[in-house]
Amino acid sequence: METIHRWNNSDSYKYEVVKGHIVSAIESGALLPGDRVPSLRDMSKKSQMSISTVMKAYFELEIEGRLESRPQSGFYVRTYSRGISAPQISTPELKPTRLDSFQFQINVLNAMAVANIVPLGAAVPSPDLLPVAELTRLFRQTVNAHENAYGYEEIQGNRKLRAQIAYHMLEAGISAHLDDVIVTNGGTEALYLTLSTLVGPGDTVAVESPCYFGYLHILETLGINVLEIPTHPETGIKIEALRQAIDSYEIKVCILQPNFNNPFGCLTPDARKNEIAELLSSRNISLIEDDIVGDLSFSGARPHAITACSNKIDSFYISSFSKTLAPGFRIGWIYSRNRRDELLKRKMGVSMNTNRPAQLTLEAYLSAGRYGKHLKNYASQCKKQVGLVTAAVAKYFPENTRLTRPEGGFLLWVVLGEDINTDIFYSKALADGIGIAPGSIFTSQKRYRNCFRLSCTHPYSNKIDRALQRLGELAQESG
Repeated sequence: METIHRWNNSDSYKYEVVKGHIVSAIESGALLPGDRVPSLRDMSKKSQMSISTVMKAYFELEIEGRLESRPQSGFYVRTYSRGISAPQISTPELKPTRLDSFQFQINVLNAMAVANIVPLGAAVPSPDLLPVAELTRLFRQTVNAHENAYGYEEIQGNRKLRAQIAYHMLEAGISAHLDDVIVTNGGTEALYLTLSTLVGPGDTVAVESPCYFGYLHILETLGINVLEIPTHPETGIKIEALRQAIDSYEIKVCILQPNFNNPFGCLTPDARKNEIAELLSSRNISLIEDDIVGDLSFSGARPHAITACSNKIDSFYISSFSKTLAPGFRIGWIYSRNRRDELLKRKMGVSMNTNRPAQLTLEAYLSAGRYGKHLKNYASQCKKQVGLVTAAVAKYFPENTRLTRPEGGFLLWVVLGEDINTDIFYSKALADGIGIAPGSIFTSQKRYRNCFRLSCTHPYSNKIDRALQRLGELAQESG
């Protein structure tokens, strides 16, 4: 927290002045949930007030639920004002199912793209958080510098870009050769190519529950059965449930998003990642690892991928620049140690090529060494926005609301009272110009009807605050 200037205590009790400055810092986002506030001694010096005065202010803020004291550590902004609870572990029925709400999902996706909707539904980063001007400049430079910039690229992708991607994957613990990387038209094509290579109609694929709805679209298109696995909202898929499912059914592929998954935002611990790698490799089950937001850790420590845990596992590592750098470029990739040729054959039959100007621009950006700094700043902004949205949900929503506690990414999963149907809630919010993602689109089963996903991808503003307040009112009215 920055030094506080111009303290004026002429019209107020001194401790109320201290309180006012702490409250202002919290509400403006200068202090986020979980941040340590200045020590009693530091605040005393900054405010030129006694330690006892500062202590009284801090104690009152603790009583009001804004601060919490930690023995031998100091005072911190409460992670959740009024102690909002986290969701419970999901409990899907452990059997293969098929998606039957495809049209509703299309309607929700179309609504996310409507202009003038408060963007709390789509997981698309705001241009305000991306290096748009720099990418635009590099785009012009690279296009002008290449004689055939608008021509076709290698089917596998620009070689220099693949080298940069392989280098970046070292952050996830993966030592990849550029020849094993395939550039794709976003993460969606990467997933489609991989699934269509590995499985066919009637096969069964295991996923986390709830899971990213994009998986369900592709699985439905390919005629593949979905087997949802119970998932903890903080630590990810339950290994015991996954083992039980493997023992009970013939599962060919497991799709996992272990680093800040969509929609929970949970982070699978390293020990469990190792267990998953051992289990899948021992049963000859392929892993599709979606690590699209693994770079956005709030702690600054980039978590490793399951793919990095073992050379024995038949792993297909998928990621993209769509959530971190340039959504419209639609540049993603697949890494596979042993199945490159099969994937390339499939790509030739689906899209043949990937946007060359976008690849050239991204290669220039990555080779200039700017991506790491951008990710650090971007993750910091995501942490701030998640904290502010969390505080707003705690402030405006009913007492029985539950909310996830992500350690990275930009998504929150909200659980309302059992009697609230968020399909209807979503329609009411949309009528008020607010976009959310109802829970029913994140499952192949009839579940999560009282849940919805919030996206924190835009800088917090009065408009977003008013939208969250209105959502809280709708939740109160619906309950």
